[in-house]
Amino acid sequence: MTRQRDIDVPEPFDLAATLESGQVFRWRRVDSGWYVGTVGQQPVMLRQVEEGLSYRCEGGAEEAVRRALHDFLRLEDDLRAIYREVGDDPRVAEAIGRYPGLRLLRQEPWECLVSFVCSSVSNIPRISRTLEAVTRRYGKPMDLAGHTLYAFPAPEELARVGEGELRGLGLGFRARYVDAIAPAQATGIVDLAALRRASYEEAKAQLMSLPGVGEKVADCVLVFSLDKLEGFPVDRWIRRCLKEWYFQGGTISDAALLSWAQARWGWYAGYVQQYLFHDRRLAGAGTPKT
Repeated sequence: MTRQRDIDVPEPFDLAATLESGQVFRWRRVDSGWYVGTVGQQPVMLRQVEEGLSYRCEGGAEEAVRRALHDFLRLEDDLRAIYREVGDDPRVAEAIGRYPGLRLLRQEPWECLVSFVCSSVSNIPRISRTLEAVTRRYGKPMDLAGHTLYAFPAPEELARVGEGELRGLGLGFRARYVDAIAPAQATGIVDLAALRRASYEEAKAQLMSLPGVGEKVADCVLVFSLDKLEGFPVDRWIRRCLKEWYFQGGTISDAALLSWAQARWGWYAGYVQQYLFHDRRLAGAGTPKT
């Protein structure tokens, strides 16, 4: 039986901006302001209400889901304190002013890794379609309040698929990378969960040892799933706005942009990146590939 519960959330909080800001790709908006998706292997529905956050899940799982949502939504982050740290930058302050309450998410690392490997030279609608095709084919179906969701397939499951079959689901050239990293994760060559305890530099080096994982993909995984908030993914939107706003359109490498951003914003560079990315993407024309 589906049950509904409420959670008090710290202000500011913007569920829509958080779930639609390009951090995750398998949440969708349904009726009456509800979003449906998965937290780990648990199907959940979320809706922002005046009192905070309402959620629906299968009966008996309420407390486990409450705890999982607290972690997933990073409700321990003090956004007002973060804004005070980075808000002296006028461009960052403008983005915060347009999207107050946008939070970074703490995702399950395996799904996050595959998601951003699939993001290479792509855009958000295509990434969402690709991941939906993969989960429909190989994920366990789960029903919640009339909605069918799919658990993200484990590394062991994707390791048995093969590159050709993955290409047939729309992964294109990315299929060879997923086909390579799935057995690596299944056999424990890289322990993603353990990287939360590693330094930023060590965790990034281990991620970049995997096929298809460059600087940008590694930083996405570090920020969005491994608690390395000093990460700063540099994609086309970020490259464009940093060069325009801070370097007068001059030539500068992505590595130099990353170092500059981390020196400027420190531990909260990941938060700054997400606000600038979301703001610039919605204000920009077209849909640049990442």
